Amino acid sequence: MKPILAITMGDPAGVGPEIVAKALSESKQIEDFIPIVIGDKTVLEETLRALKLSTPILAFNQIEELEYQEGSISVLDFQRLDRRGFAKGIVHQGSGDFSYQAVVLAVELCRQKKVQAMVTAPICKEAWHRAGHCFDGHTGLIASLTQTTNYRMLLASEKLKTLHVTAHIPLREACDTLSQELVYQSILLGNQHLQRLGIPKPRIAVCGLNPHAGENGIFGTEDLEKILPAIQQAQQENIEVFGPLPADTVFLKAFQGNFDMVIAQYHDQGHIPGKLIAFDTGVNVTLGLPIIRTSVDHGTAFDIAGKGIADHGNLHCAIQYALKMIQFN
Repeated sequence: MKPILAITMGDPAGVGPEIVAKALSESKQIEDFIPIVIGDKTVLEETLRALKLSTPILAFNQIEELEYQEGSISVLDFQRLDRRGFAKGIVHQGSGDFSYQAVVLAVELCRQKKVQAMVTAPICKEAWHRAGHCFDGHTGLIASLTQTTNYRMLLASEKLKTLHVTAHIPLREACDTLSQELVYQSILLGNQHLQRLGIPKPRIAVCGLNPHAGENGIFGTEDLEKILPAIQQAQQENIEVFGPLPADTVFLKAFQGNFDMVIAQYHDQGHIPGKLIAFDTGVNVTLGLPIIRTSVDHGTAFDIAGKGIADHGNLHCAIQYALKMIQFN
């Protein structure tokens, strides 16, 4: 039986509906799974017309009513978008609530095992907050809904996989939050994920926090006091992990094939090389969850929303990564 993937539409004011419509209109790309769009059929119909795509929509209100026909798009038409004040490319409270509720529903479908994974299109965090949903984004919300406390963000591409010890918190707070236990648990999650993908003995590099990984304490002591002990702890469990290594060179080494994963200490340390190397193909994965969730690694792109020029290749990559995780899990 083909796996079923719940694909959220994302923020309707952004490029989410467009990339979903484009990706699911390419029948050759969806032969191995059954996609269900969690969204508003009216928004998707308008998007298809604007793109001059003739893909038919099959709408249903409950997952039990699912109908899927090859060459069509199945939409779980769960909620109407509140269009008061709505415009493409503008932060909108109604869009924030709509995209939030879509994620909540997708998580519930995963937890009930009615779908095998969820793939998310981009949301606007400011719109979520305007709607009263004060989460840091998909990762924090899904962790809360699944009651998961030990989770990490992974940016994955063919050439580079980067796991983040900390993510959506201020840089100063990231430095203060860093601990041996956080780094150690990050190593364990990364090693487990790579083994599940079929790499029996992963090679993991750990970035230092400070310039030159602290230069033996000259540029800060966090590398010696927090990061190195975590690496040594993991090494005692026969994990092939190296570091702390200077962040200005370790990503190049990983890109050249010397490491299977790099562990970054904070958001931009990992995101900058990840997006530089694979901006159009990188996938955002949440590790540590009891469900499978992948996402595009770009935002709502309000500046091009509604113009029909958004690249949907990144969504295809997120879907393929989810399918790979289903296969190996």
